[in-house]
Amino acid sequence: MANSVASAGARRNLPATLVLGLAVILICEALLFADIRISGRGPMHTEPAMEAFDRDHPPIGVIQAIARCVSVNITPLAWLGYIVFIEGLLTLQTGSSPIRRRPHHFALLCLGSVFIWCVFDWVNFYSIRAWRYVGMPESFDRRAVGYLLAFGAIVPGMLMSGQALMNMRAFDWARAPSWRLPRWAPWLSLIAGVAMFLWPWFHPDPITNLTLWASLVFLLDPINYWVGRPSMWRDWERGWFGRTLACFAGGLVCGLLWEFWNYWALTKWIYRLPFLGGAEHIRYFEMPVLGLIGFLPFGLECWVMWQTIRIALDGLAEGLPDDRSLL
Repeated sequence: MANSVASAGARRNLPATLVLGLAVILICEALLFADIRISGRGPMHTEPAMEAFDRDHPPIGVIQAIARCVSVNITPLAWLGYIVFIEGLLTLQTGSSPIRRRPHHFALLCLGSVFIWCVFDWVNFYSIRAWRYVGMPESFDRRAVGYLLAFGAIVPGMLMSGQALMNMRAFDWARAPSWRLPRWAPWLSLIAGVAMFLWPWFHPDPITNLTLWASLVFLLDPINYWVGRPSMWRDWERGWFGRTLACFAGGLVCGLLWEFWNYWALTKWIYRLPFLGGAEHIRYFEMPVLGLIGFLPFGLECWVMWQTIRIALDGLAEGLPDDRSLL
């Protein structure tokens, strides 16, 4: 089946969005490293270091000014390119994409993504403080545009990445006999989710990040199950684990890309995870390597949150066509 999908894709014309998205990513990377090479800087990790660099190394000439602008805005720019690229890949795979087939769903997903990430940011900054942003532009207007582009790409990027892998039949093996979910199981899941979500408020420490990144799966998915929405529990009840694994994989793929693009940026996030001990300093760019595990449930959690948000959007956001669809 994987070969048939690949051969079908080969017979199609190369989508313009795939080429355009890849070009945007490569141009952004070239300009970012041009700024690094011309200025002689390396990765920067503190606000004072960034302020001193900005003061002592102003860009000279048009090219360096453009490169510096990209260095400050690499996250929203690269993610915009990635969304366009992955849309082209999905179109190459199937002849269309969820964006083209269900545009209202995708537009609302982007808005929902902003809200979803703000939930995590809110809990982080008012409780666990596991990460913080440095080098943010002083102008709120500039920050707002960056927020909308970057935050609006988080959930679509993960789900589109997972969808591309599912289209490749990567998870077709993840099936088992169907079974009957006990009536008490969703209630137990809901109670566990509430406890996991509240823990950071009663014990504010970066270690509570571990429960935050999984709490809303257990809290919200029973609601989706009860009202007949796409649900992790319903998939599992039917013996279908592929969509869950696709969410995991989409979260990890995007996590690896996020941290790569973040590392050399002049507007970025840094982590503080002291509960990892010495392992905090074994890093994949800025992220402690063990922290990458959090991207697995994060992909699933965002999918579950979006299915719950969709309950209030009946008639506005098109539904998912089948259990092989993430978006």
